[in-house]
Amino acid sequence: MRNRSRTGLTRRALLGSGVGAAVGFVSRRATAASPGKVRVGAINPSSGVLAFPGQACVRGIDLGAKFAKTKFGIDMEIIHADTQSRPENGRIAAEDLIRQGCTVLIGAWDSGATISALQAAEAAKVPMVVHIASATQVTSQGFTQVFRYYPTSLTVVRKSLLELKALLSSLKDAPTSAAIMHLNNTMGQSTAASIDQAWKEIDLPLKISQYIPYDEKAKDLSVEVAKAKASGADALVSVTRVNDAIMIVRECVKQGWNPKMIFSPNSNGVQDKAYYDALGKYGDGAILSTFWYNPKAPDAAAILKQFASDYPNDWLDANSGCAFEAVQIVADAVSRAGSAESAAVHAALKATDMTPILMSSGKIKFDANGQNMGGDVTILQGQNGRPRVIAPQAVAEAGFQYPLAPFNSR
Repeated sequence: MRNRSRTGLTRRALLGSGVGAAVGFVSRRATAASPGKVRVGAINPSSGVLAFPGQACVRGIDLGAKFAKTKFGIDMEIIHADTQSRPENGRIAAEDLIRQGCTVLIGAWDSGATISALQAAEAAKVPMVVHIASATQVTSQGFTQVFRYYPTSLTVVRKSLLELKALLSSLKDAPTSAAIMHLNNTMGQSTAASIDQAWKEIDLPLKISQYIPYDEKAKDLSVEVAKAKASGADALVSVTRVNDAIMIVRECVKQGWNPKMIFSPNSNGVQDKAYYDALGKYGDGAILSTFWYNPKAPDAAAILKQFASDYPNDWLDANSGCAFEAVQIVADAVSRAGSAESAAVHAALKATDMTPILMSSGKIKFDANGQNMGGDVTILQGQNGRPRVIAPQAVAEAGFQYPLAPFNSR
């Protein structure tokens, strides 16, 4: 867990002595009482098996700090910590950031690392804004310092399956059964349990043929894909990170399995640039539910333009978008508190009532457990090498392409 430089993405680092205003952003608001510089600790998996989304979160946080300077007049010093994709490192990272004087934390992407980090935040009474982590346990274990922007896995899955049911109702020759492949970690188990519960509640017209768990560090998923194929299912529901999402599609191609649909609730894959870079033409067709940005938000054009300028080889996805939004939640709270002290920021976070700056969701408000009540999901489909919004209809930019084009005919 060594320090890193601004250009590296290896270990924990101080990213400069503060993040200045970004070119292209226009100042809109200043704080009534200046809190001085706010030291914010950001915990993400910037290396290891979760490095792709972790690095995306780092980009979103850094861009968010620039934007917060002009939008809220808040000067943030961001100190990044890398969990190295190990859940147990969440607490280590949080404790170190708190020792460095961070009075508020953002993190930690992975549910296991988030729960670990929250233990340290709770002990030190330092509030932590959770940008991404969906396991129910994050807000069900009595933590008083947690403020989770991202919905619970059950909320995400329930909303996702409602959208899936609507899509299925419009199809001719819809799939009749689904194999469910899922990570066997905290997030994957929580999501699989949520799928089982919500599937029955919503009464999806699809029979679940088999649940197939796998280890997140697996280097080969040939056996698991063979099981899904042998189950006779004509749809695949997957709960993945980006690395295993890539492996699953490659195995489908290799084994000649062409399900009519690949759908991923509460997952990575279709939203990630790394997915298309690795799969090329095989990346198209799968669908995924996630938080996504609202292209019609007042500041969206400026934010996307600045992101493209700062990171020309990447795109803003759900990871960077949620991380960006978490920074705005912190900035809003610090602005209202007029203080960078943990207790004052905590009190302000509890009173949060704000419209998202970038992401497509309802108002951001936290309940007594620290869970944002305004979360929503967007359905994406890989089309022409990029994720396209296909639902809800109000924000759709493309139609749903069905069935999945056979891999061997692409």
